[in-house]
Amino acid sequence: MVVGEFTQDTEILIIGAGPAGLGAAARCIALGKQVVLVDPFMPEDAIPGVDCLQGNVRFADKRSAQITGEHVSRVRFNRAIVCTGASMGPTCLRGLNASRRWNDPASGRVLVVGNGSLAIHTAMRCLESDSEVVLACPTARMLPEFDPVLCNLILEHLASNQIDFIPDTTIAQVTQDNDSAMVVLDEGTVLGEFDAVIATQPIAGHVDELDLHTTAVAIEEGWISVDAAGRTAENRILAAGAVTGEVGQPAACHRHGQMVANTACGHDSYWEPAATPLILEAPLPASWCGLDESAANAIGKDAVTIGHEHDHGMIRIVHERDTGLLLGAGAVGEHAVRIADATIIALEMGATLEDLAAVIPSRTDGMDLGSIAFSNWAESK
Repeated sequence: MVVGEFTQDTEILIIGAGPAGLGAAARCIALGKQVVLVDPFMPEDAIPGVDCLQGNVRFADKRSAQITGEHVSRVRFNRAIVCTGASMGPTCLRGLNASRRWNDPASGRVLVVGNGSLAIHTAMRCLESDSEVVLACPTARMLPEFDPVLCNLILEHLASNQIDFIPDTTIAQVTQDNDSAMVVLDEGTVLGEFDAVIATQPIAGHVDELDLHTTAVAIEEGWISVDAAGRTAENRILAAGAVTGEVGQPAACHRHGQMVANTACGHDSYWEPAATPLILEAPLPASWCGLDESAANAIGKDAVTIGHEHDHGMIRIVHERDTGLLLGAGAVGEHAVRIADATIIALEMGATLEDLAAVIPSRTDGMDLGSIAFSNWAESK
């Protein structure tokens, strides 16, 4: 210990104030725990009741960490939750003067690289500054976990917002020119010159500066290795969010942080990705929860998809052909979040179409799981 060093004790130390860290902190406070939250860029709207420190963290050992910021102090903890997020790629974009964090302002001609709701959110935010936006996706599907029909509807809305979408894109070379960048694709095509390049594809956890070698925490291919409850190989240290490689989208990271906080506070908890909703707010409300048809068939299910289109949007439901067991569902339109909430409950119950048909909500617009399930279940009889 350094002479004159200030030492603080806490029940829960949370490292990182992103979606996972804030979710974990809020849950720990709700469970009555004393919490210290540390981040180099502490948000102004930090959680009431949490002791917030601005600085960087290095583990001194499995029981304490050194905090370096405006002052140097040591924090002793009963449990620590690492929520430091992920580095974004591809790696050829790292170190550019034109590169930006996904939540940094950008203007001019902007290239957003990645897939998932984070990439779409970033592209839509750039439009607010009247940017010309190109969205380059490394995969064929922009939202791999979503039903493909719903995904196509979202892409149509991106196009209507003047966002150029390019699927199956691999960036081979980036040439820096002052504060802009010339981007070339792997087949030699020149994508163009951009004033800002924003990577939104997680490629490794932010772990290099944590000195985790002083603990038993294991790092595998750049990610902190955790079990389904968020525990690492070090009993006192847990990890949540993008730093684990288990989740990448902000809403999912927030829920993962809450789940790991339950574990840290001594409650039984585990992560179930299929029961975690994916929510998109722009360019239009959308949600998905569970498995789409191709993912269900890939694990041996005989899956079929039913759908309903309405003035308010579209709902898609995936179920087993013979048993009617619900496997996944989602929607686009104003009812998307409500459909996601209902799907979570139904999946946790192991509900079938017949079960859903038996509990049709008293709605007349047809935009609910029960009414769609009822019409399809009735037709099968």
